Amino acid sequence: MASTHDTTAELELPGLDVRALAKRAAPAAAVAALIAGAVVVAGGPMRAFAHAFERALHADPRWVIAAIVFELASFGGYVALLWLVGRRASDRLGFRASLQITLGGAAATRLLPTAGVGGAALTMWALRRAGLGTRDAGRTLFAFLVVLYAVFLISIATAGTLLALGVAHGDGPLALEAIPAAGAFLAIAAALALGAFAHDKEPKAGASRLRTRLTDTGAVLGAGVRDAVAIVRSADLRLLGAVAWWTFDAAVLWAMLNAFGAAPAFPVLVLAYFVGQVGNTIPIPGAVSGGIVGLLAAFGVAPEVALVSVLAYRAVAIWLPAPIGLVGLSGLRKTIARWEREDAPAPVVAMPARPRAERFARPERVAA
Repeated sequence: MASTHDTTAELELPGLDVRALAKRAAPAAAVAALIAGAVVVAGGPMRAFAHAFERALHADPRWVIAAIVFELASFGGYVALLWLVGRRASDRLGFRASLQITLGGAAATRLLPTAGVGGAALTMWALRRAGLGTRDAGRTLFAFLVVLYAVFLISIATAGTLLALGVAHGDGPLALEAIPAAGAFLAIAAALALGAFAHDKEPKAGASRLRTRLTDTGAVLGAGVRDAVAIVRSADLRLLGAVAWWTFDAAVLWAMLNAFGAAPAFPVLVLAYFVGQVGNTIPIPGAVSGGIVGLLAAFGVAPEVALVSVLAYRAVAIWLPAPIGLVGLSGLRKTIARWEREDAPAPVVAMPARPRAERFARPERVAA
């Protein structure tokens, strides 16, 4: 899949302005300091936060180190999957480019005010710069996301079903077990239906622009699902990257729960982690952390243990990749610049003009 660049406005990679970042971080730091002061001096419900903070100061360092290793392994899985999917679309998207896009996407997600979609936007931009048209780039990105989130949905469906049927032990309410599982099954069925029925069709005569656009979008998404199915059928070892991305990231939460207390039963941990991640779709700060903490508490984890474990997990998952991502972002800028030089048309070399006297001079006769 390859086509020329569309003549649309392109996303520009931002330069790193440390002073601007510091200004943006200052209000949050001030609020955090005020909250910390309130935690120290206040009583009543705030003592739970104080207790959680005290536990954080006495965390087992071995589990903290393990959490850092798990997070790095998680990003390794993401790189492997992007390498697999991207290379099918363009020879330029090898391991090095996939690594740079992954790390740059991590930095974009953390530093750009895009409600969590900075990484996807940067990946789309990089695919376009690699030589793919908008349609093919969207199809490739969606195929990647389908493979990645298939693991997400299957995990929720499996853990929720096991808990709801009593196969696995859990102390939470049945609704928190059955409803997420049912939602995951429906999402999987919807994706498969999209791949089966959404194909390229000529728009009907007189169709509105909106309907035409929706038809085209459905065709691209359907093609992405079919590409994802073909990728899964290839049985390439890099497919394990999708499993590694989620498994090792969840292992960070597991390590932090062990660092501050004890982890719950495995299905409970899986359900709390994956259902809590749905909070990424809610543009509210703390939605993910609050969702995971609430689910862990509902399944019997002590609230102070759940709180400090999830906050520590989010600290590792969010801020560990950010400085590494800045290095990847710098490397990606250089790679994109090299691609642009390769795509630039060769300069036309003009033949030097002959002097006027030579152009009109008569040829000399050769003696017989």
